[in-house]
Amino acid sequence: MSGSDGGDGPGASAAAGPTLRRDLSFFEVVVYGVGLILGAGIYAVLGAAAGIAGEAVVISVLLAGVTASFTGLSYAELASRYPQGEGDYVYVRSAFGSKRLAEAVAALRVFVGVVSAAAVAIAFAGYLSGFLAISTTVAALGLVAVASFINYWGIDLSAKLNLVFTAAEVGGLAVVIWVGFGSWGTVDVFDATGGAVGVVEATFLLFFAYLGFGSIVTVAEETENPTTTIPQAVVLAIAITTVIYVAVALSAVALTDTAVLGTSASPLAVVAEAGGGATVGALVGAVALAATANTVLVLLVSTSRLTYGVAKSEYRSLPTAFSRVHPRQHTPYLAVALVGALTVPFVLLGDLVVVAGVANAALLLVFVAVNAALVRLRYDRPSDRTGFTAPLTVGRISGTAVLGVFTSLLLLGFYVSSLV
Repeated sequence: MSGSDGGDGPGASAAAGPTLRRDLSFFEVVVYGVGLILGAGIYAVLGAAAGIAGEAVVISVLLAGVTASFTGLSYAELASRYPQGEGDYVYVRSAFGSKRLAEAVAALRVFVGVVSAAAVAIAFAGYLSGFLAISTTVAALGLVAVASFINYWGIDLSAKLNLVFTAAEVGGLAVVIWVGFGSWGTVDVFDATGGAVGVVEATFLLFFAYLGFGSIVTVAEETENPTTTIPQAVVLAIAITTVIYVAVALSAVALTDTAVLGTSASPLAVVAEAGGGATVGALVGAVALAATANTVLVLLVSTSRLTYGVAKSEYRSLPTAFSRVHPRQHTPYLAVALVGALTVPFVLLGDLVVVAGVANAALLLVFVAVNAALVRLRYDRPSDRTGFTAPLTVGRISGTAVLGVFTSLLLLGFYVSSLV
């Protein structure tokens, strides 16, 4: 990335050429966000979080959701102001006037995208191992390759597959909720195996479950009426997934010992089997394959769109070759190839908790910058507020953005302290 400030600001005109298609409706964007969040979270890290926090993992889910909602509201307002696929890059550069800082945030966001895709691909391989005797590394790498090809083929195909897979995800989670609903009364949500520290540690891990909302903004240039559609989709996706997460967490700890969940490669399949028998367990395991595969796809889509955005000629923060759009597929094919290739090394790490932790730490740094950008824009340009406005405004200050900065720093500090 370029190392100097200055240059043309966000929004300058790019050279004429093939462009992205505005194919996505409000419904498709909401489903895109819900599918991204659900697959990354419940199917990937709930088991590990339950092993850390015990039955109090339900509280950890709520804390993670509240933390995510503060930053989600900042994304919603910023997306209303700047409905561009570059997302975080444009927000930070517009607020602070620093190309270097914007590039650093964009680099972190790309890093988060590829690391998160790797983490979910590893989770996919864990579920697949319950059906086939196959190397988990080979399975995860194969998924990244197939998802990258679909990403290249076109946003319309990606969106249609996302609709199908998300319906399967929600159906699988509905089964888990249904088989465990009758046992919710046995759950003691204050039974924290690891104490308060365990609850916070699980909250940090579960924050990975909400990473998808920040990526919704990257499809703004392929969305119909993005100024209103994207903010509404961000808020609605977080609300829907939080309700589902809490219900699934209650069923999980009601039916299965949290120590068992903590060591399982396919935790929700174990929960479903405990509540409904082997056939139901196998069904949910199969759905988990679709859920995690879908998440890898949408992560690769969103990260390649961000890469495409910051490589545009008006920014020159990446080689402009990565902003080229395929004349037939109308996709940023070189950005797609780059993101797929960058995902591979993290797949080879093979440890879901380690990879998810690294993604979380980088993501929290991005969220600090995004929330700070809204605080700065609100203070410096109070008359620019149009479209969606985050609540809890005090004078020129966005209360939710300030809380977003504070909670992100708090979780990041906890993670760093756990390493030393």
